[in-house]
Amino acid sequence: MTHFEEKALASSPIHPVCWFRKVDDTFVILRKDQDSTSLLQHLNTENPRIKFTMETENGNKLPFVDVLVSRDPCNNKIETAVYRKPTHSDQYIHFNSNHPPKIKPGVTSTLTRRAKNICSSNDDIQQELSHLQHVFTNFNQYPYNLVKRTISTTLQDNPKLTKQESAPIRITIPYIGKTCHQISRLLKHQAGIDTIFSGSPTLRTILQANGRNLPFSMQPPKRVIYKINCECGDSYIGETSRPVDTRIKEHKSSTAKVDSKSALSTINKNSPVITSCSTNSKSCQPQTRTSQKGNCWKQPKSGATNL
Repeated sequence: MTHFEEKALASSPIHPVCWFRKVDDTFVILRKDQDSTSLLQHLNTENPRIKFTMETENGNKLPFVDVLVSRDPCNNKIETAVYRKPTHSDQYIHFNSNHPPKIKPGVTSTLTRRAKNICSSNDDIQQELSHLQHVFTNFNQYPYNLVKRTISTTLQDNPKLTKQESAPIRITIPYIGKTCHQISRLLKHQAGIDTIFSGSPTLRTILQANGRNLPFSMQPPKRVIYKINCECGDSYIGETSRPVDTRIKEHKSSTAKVDSKSALSTINKNSPVITSCSTNSKSCQPQTRTSQKGNCWKQPKSGATNL
């Protein structure tokens, strides 16, 4: 994209006063005698796969990402404030949600720091902080004193504290409430182990239709001895430490291609009696049983094959 910009601006008959881009959003300032439509048409002729759209200021205001840029027509001074889309619901992590306690004030602190960095006037900062305090206490049920204390601490220019040296061993455990804090303290004091809390699956991650396996879904068994029955009456016995579904798919692919990657394919190729029997047959259903370490992993009997 940088190469495209440099090439397009170098050949453009209109040279903007400034050109700032954030991913796929671009903020451009033109002089009054420059036509923005001509610049847009020039950009859209540079590459047939890259097309631009344009939004001009309305009432001397123009949103750019999460910043509302305002222009004073009297002195052409630019001011900035926090911008939210009209559809924004002001719903953040609810105080009663099952999240580690440090995350909740962290959300308030992050939004406070954003207001401090974006707003160019004290009036806009105070208006944004009042909005945050109202949103967190009324819509997300945060305690008033917690929100006020977090905002006050974030606005202070305190020097950064030196980060404590972490333990040599660090583990991650799912956060399930107060029990996690008890486990964390025990591991820290008695074993010198640091713990990190991970979030639990949310409705958004559970109710999704992207074709991925859910974390709690039944996974194919591993470390098994499996049996494939053919319609001719013969059977094939194999052993694998990988997911059995993966190995069965490999058998089917090798049998269809008649290659040497599967012992089953080799047998079918060399034996005219079994040539018509392959894993593509509907009657070839694998039968599996989970194997444990020990006697179950002895050398297979005659006719079985290690895969």
